[in-house]
Amino acid sequence: MNATMKQLVAALLAALLAGSAAAQVGAARQAATPGTERNREEMRDATTHINKAIEVIGQMQATPDMRAQLQRARGVFVVPDYGQAALGVGARGGAGVLLVKVGNSWGNPAFYNFGGVSAGLQAGVEAGAIAFVLNDQKAMNSFMQNNKFALNADAGLTLVNWSKQGVGSAGWGNITVWSDTEGLFGGAAVSVADVDYDEDETAAYYGRQVAARDVLSGKIRNPQADALRQALANITSGKGAASMGSSAAGTTGSGTKARNDKMENERSRDR
Repeated sequence: MNATMKQLVAALLAALLAGSAAAQVGAARQAATPGTERNREEMRDATTHINKAIEVIGQMQATPDMRAQLQRARGVFVVPDYGQAALGVGARGGAGVLLVKVGNSWGNPAFYNFGGVSAGLQAGVEAGAIAFVLNDQKAMNSFMQNNKFALNADAGLTLVNWSKQGVGSAGWGNITVWSDTEGLFGGAAVSVADVDYDEDETAAYYGRQVAARDVLSGKIRNPQADALRQALANITSGKGAASMGSSAAGTTGSGTKARNDKMENERSRDR
């Protein structure tokens, strides 16, 4: 390839990258503009994710060992709905909410999507909730970027499966993976691919474009997330299940109680 051709190729690639970046910025700006269809759509999704995350946190804290794990955590990434798993393929992926500890309290949420979870054979697994408890700063650092990243051994992270059978021996990895579907991971190593900061949904929720790092560091907030922040604060302070129903402003308390009762009944049968 001669010098002129190389220059043309370089110029073309630069133009394509610039166009892609401009389109992304434009979409996020539109999502942050009140009254636009994009803003309404992204805001609906964000609100749904927040409300469902409150229910998931209620499920997690119903188990004393998991409640203790959350008390020690640096952050938690909650994915209320992940896709149907296929044999040997893994979950299809989903959208989630990340909150981290800022000092002695919990910060405001940032929104992320991910491509999929691979954990060996998962035949017949139904869709449900999944959460990633971030146990140290190394796990936290992955989420501080806006680009796609992975949560697995290749990224230098140890993901520990949390299951009913392994509560007492789960160990302490960089990330503890929890699911409300019993036996989802079957003891296999978990690998999460293509985690991506959702700039559009986050922009809609806060009314302006904002980097993931700025949200997670506490530089921006939305009072609508206070119920979720309080749900986590209740766990950190040891208040536990008694305060979870009121945290969701009455909209999710009954669903959480039903799930907690079901989990308690299952534990009683196993004793």
